[in-house]
Amino acid sequence: MRRGCTILLSLGMMSIILLCSCTHSRKFTETYYSENEATLRSIRSNYERMFDEHPFSLELKDPFLDRIGLEIITDSIKYIYAFRLNEPFLMDTLRRYHFNTKAFGDLIIDMQRAHCTWITNLDYYEHYERKELMFISVRHQSLKAFLKPEKYFTLAFFGDEQPVDEKKRLLDRDGKQQLRKINDKVYRSINPLVFYALTENYR
Repeated sequence: MRRGCTILLSLGMMSIILLCSCTHSRKFTETYYSENEATLRSIRSNYERMFDEHPFSLELKDPFLDRIGLEIITDSIKYIYAFRLNEPFLMDTLRRYHFNTKAFGDLIIDMQRAHCTWITNLDYYEHYERKELMFISVRHQSLKAFLKPEKYFTLAFFGDEQPVDEKKRLLDRDGKQQLRKINDKVYRSINPLVFYALTENYR
């Protein structure tokens, strides 16, 4: 009898934890984008402009958002660097690759403000035409849940409107009955150009 009560109590506790974590994540999803939309627009326009000049990906590596990882992509090789924001080597590297240092600084400030931990461009194809989407990951205190691994709020920004099903899940444009996954995750619509998922990994 005592063992049965213990099992029921454990199951009850697990149900409460799962319910709270789901509610927590849902509430975050509903509020994060609207509260940070202006900053995310700034991040997107700034990154697109800089990426067109010098393809790169940027990571804010730690919870304090003051260590960065920089991947600079050339025609033949990808260079990977790690810096603290106050290191002179960061500015030296940006100048070496002819980055706009002010725009780069503004991008980091916006990413810190919106708790973004990773930004990159991903290639995809529609009707044999190569396209790009911008991929942003967010690490946020509100996504932490008791006894659950850390979650990331990931955003996919498309250049044109995307098809969705009745649950606002992203669909494959060619065969619109099939879900289109990004990194094996189902994404849901915030608006016709922006989609989101909760993931275990930031990239």
